[in-house]
Amino acid sequence: MSPNSITIAAIQSLPRHHLINPENISHARDLLEEASHLGADLACFPEAYPALGEEKIRKAARDLRIFVVAGFLVKEGNDLYNESVLIDSEGKLIGRQRKIHVPPGVEPYSHGSDYIIIETPWGKIGILICIDGWGFPEGFYRLNEAGVDIIFNPNMIFKKKSQKRISLLSRILDYKIPIVAPNNAFWSLRIFSEDPGMPAEGGESLILVPPAFQTEDEIKVFMKEASSCEGWILAEGGRDEEILFATIDLQALKRARSLWNDCFLGIG
Repeated sequence: MSPNSITIAAIQSLPRHHLINPENISHARDLLEEASHLGADLACFPEAYPALGEEKIRKAARDLRIFVVAGFLVKEGNDLYNESVLIDSEGKLIGRQRKIHVPPGVEPYSHGSDYIIIETPWGKIGILICIDGWGFPEGFYRLNEAGVDIIFNPNMIFKKKSQKRISLLSRILDYKIPIVAPNNAFWSLRIFSEDPGMPAEGGESLILVPPAFQTEDEIKVFMKEASSCEGWILAEGGRDEEILFATIDLQALKRARSLWNDCFLGIG
């Protein structure tokens, strides 16, 4: 494990029938094993996946020696929370983020209250669940102010994939922070077994990484170009279940962000 770079797996998983289905736990374990064998240091599942089985996913992380961002639905009294947690390679839970913005009339979850910062061997990590990331700017702003090095944006996206893509390209241009945004594969959303299901949607997971500019001249060339930031999308999923990979030099990107700010402010 290098403290400078990290190999990320964005897992575009296909839920089995409905979210609250124990079959998703064993399938998530199989996907983690595949990601680990292919060299991932950290694997991220979509929003609310596998939904159940936190202890089993922690055991899988320990057995496979891999960090994991996984999604769970957690009941507290009458409240149901949509959470993403970060588990380290020893199976310890080192961060828990609850979804803050809950789409009315679509999801039965209670609201989380704050954004958390998680310390890892590679630096600071933040998690913005679905619309918390691509739908509202405040999460990215707060995480940037806290000095995070990478942001995970696990999604369960239906009908808003084009908006998500445009938004995340805007966010990465704003902050120059890598974004890992796995989505579910093409699937008819059913949270509970009795749900009728929505029209099938999904896919198009994204890993976005800005260029690691190391000189002012590189920034000057970029500013003179007419090109978009589409090239900052290092990996993009199709519709089916798959795992996307990217190796990211977080230390080089940290230097690039500092250089970018100094260049524009005339400090360098």
